[in-house]
Amino acid sequence: MANLEVFKTKKKNIGVLIHNKIQFKCYLGSKGIGKKTREGDKITPIGTFKFCEVFYRADKVKYLKTCLPKIKINKTSFWCVDPRSKFYNRLQRKKNYVCEELYRDDDLYDIFVTLNYNSDNIKKFKGSAIFLHCKDIHKDYTDGCIALEKKQLLKILSSIKTYSKLIIF
Repeated sequence: MANLEVFKTKKKNIGVLIHNKIQFKCYLGSKGIGKKTREGDKITPIGTFKFCEVFYRADKVKYLKTCLPKIKINKTSFWCVDPRSKFYNRLQRKKNYVCEELYRDDDLYDIFVTLNYNSDNIKKFKGSAIFLHCKDIHKDYTDGCIALEKKQLLKILSSIKTYSKLIIF
């Protein structure tokens, strides 16, 4: 099966991601899965999403096998999360507004995949930066993304297809 499916568990910030009949523990927004209503609501959005691009740090990820487009990030890579900016929910190379820093000391964004959540006909304040990314070793939740152990994310990226979807229930 080409699609990845994410299901809720009894603990709202922990989910199960299933791909090729293999189950992976994943980490969700601290308020769980649901209808995303606004920027910063800590909800992982329910729905079906396309994988867009894989961003990675070449200094921390030496081998990345994927059929998705790959983009290297560096110290000037940011994701605009400012709903007032014309660059909202887009990769930026300059930090002149509220941005999510991508080149970090931790491993959170060593590899991440953008999803097509609020990326076409962007609605301001609807939510941005919904990624599939590496787990934060200090937290068992995200701000609305889906997080996996880095080795698991690399394994999944090597087997998903360009037509694969992420289905969040």
